[in-house]
Amino acid sequence: MTDLIERLKRDYPNIRFIPDSRARWSSSEQTIYYTLDQFQTLHELGHYLSGHSDFNQDIELLHIEREAWNRAAQIAPHYGLNISIDLIEDALDSYREWLHARSLCPRCNQTGVQSSQDLSYTCPNCYCHWIANDGRSSSLRRYTQKEGR
Repeated sequence: MTDLIERLKRDYPNIRFIPDSRARWSSSEQTIYYTLDQFQTLHELGHYLSGHSDFNQDIELLHIEREAWNRAAQIAPHYGLNISIDLIEDALDSYREWLHARSLCPRCNQTGVQSSQDLSYTCPNCYCHWIANDGRSSSLRRYTQKEGR
């Protein structure tokens, strides 16, 4: 992993690479926080190469994650690595599951619809209205905002 990081530092001198317990790209800091997972490190670099900074609606997250993995798979051979489709789909499945959990109504467990205006959810079944915390690095929580009809 040390060799990969040194090569990445040479190839991308405008990015800082900092070891951490959780891999992530910080566009505001122009920093890739990396773990010992080479593939995840290239994925975070994929966010940089794709110009990702943030997302609003949940569905956008899945799009930018796929784009970052595709970029990582494209550049991996340059570093003597190969990122399999299975690895990419497994990683995307974790996001799909997280997005699905956020969208489940806390009252009736049906899938809700996220608003593009305030990013809250509404259940088309019981009209419950809720918001969800980020929950990617902590426990997911859903908070009911108001009673339905």
